[in-house]
Amino acid sequence: MKQAQTIPETFLGVGYTRDRAGLPLEAVRVPVSRPAAEQVLIRMTASSLNPVEYKLADLNFMGRTPPVALGLDLAGVVVAVGDGVGGVAVGDAVAAMADLNGDGGWVATGETGGDGGYALAHQFLTVAKPPSVSFRDAAALPMAFLSAFAGLYPVVRAGDTVYIPGGGGGVGHFAVQMAARALGAGLVISSGSTPQSIALARQSGAHHVFDYKRDDIAAEIAKLTGGRGVDLVFDATYSERGFVESAKTVRRGGSWIVLGVGPGKTTRLAETHSPVDDILAERGAKHVNVNLLRYFSEPAALDDEARAFLKRGMVLAMEWAAQGLVVPHIGQTIDSTVEAINAGLQSLKAGHGVVGKVAVVVDRELAQRKSQRK
Repeated sequence: MKQAQTIPETFLGVGYTRDRAGLPLEAVRVPVSRPAAEQVLIRMTASSLNPVEYKLADLNFMGRTPPVALGLDLAGVVVAVGDGVGGVAVGDAVAAMADLNGDGGWVATGETGGDGGYALAHQFLTVAKPPSVSFRDAAALPMAFLSAFAGLYPVVRAGDTVYIPGGGGGVGHFAVQMAARALGAGLVISSGSTPQSIALARQSGAHHVFDYKRDDIAAEIAKLTGGRGVDLVFDATYSERGFVESAKTVRRGGSWIVLGVGPGKTTRLAETHSPVDDILAERGAKHVNVNLLRYFSEPAALDDEARAFLKRGMVLAMEWAAQGLVVPHIGQTIDSTVEAINAGLQSLKAGHGVVGKVAVVVDRELAQRKSQRK
């Protein structure tokens, strides 16, 4: 193992101390693990909030033994690398994703210096941060970008008509930009529920954005497509009602792609009957689930193809951000304190959070310092 400095044995993170404790999170003292083969240890500069963090606290679905520190999106500086790591080195500024079965890097104090926050990432989920992309923006990308990437990158073809509900959301605004600016979709349609989310979807490149509380979106899409429907839907809204409505917009033989467990299972604790599969069957359309949990829960077990796919996603996240093709909209920036993180996650869970992403600044001094290596 190569390391640059004295690394503390523990740090004070933000997470949960009891199984299925839910919110609010607490300050938790956790060990700083040294990197094993093909792992990287990152001193945290910035992170962001994701729904999976309050879901882990609510359900502990990875079966972890608390205490568990959260903060899975990582941007910072490499302080140690395990055997076999190439492409990044000690001192490099990087963006990465922590494993769901490992600890994250939020710190409870929000203070500069001191122990700081540290998190491990696998090499294939760690990429160099371009100098033109800030630590804050880099930290807003990994999980939400990879969610959109896994849904769209394998299937969108130049000229396709795509419907992405919730284009003002954390995943949604990346998906709209990706389809419209990076993957060459011919027509990108989105929807939102507030003037702010509708504006962000439009700003992200959607050609038409509907108000799902007011508009009959299936009818509007039928008009736009001459009754044909869209080639594919990418639905990351986690809403059963939304799933039913978006399924009605798919053309015959098209694809309906959903992020997560999908129709009838939106609560995880109870399964209900959903008409989505019947709607899709009538159209001969494919139902595709994109569930990143299988990628992130046991990363050591992934095959070479899966690792290469995720690495490609991380590389493109940085490249496209540097080129201005897929850029995070930071709706709010908070300090890494227990109080601020709890307030942000409570808002996210209630469904009335800010549009785009909530960024978490873990170390302001480190964020402003230029890394020694590019």
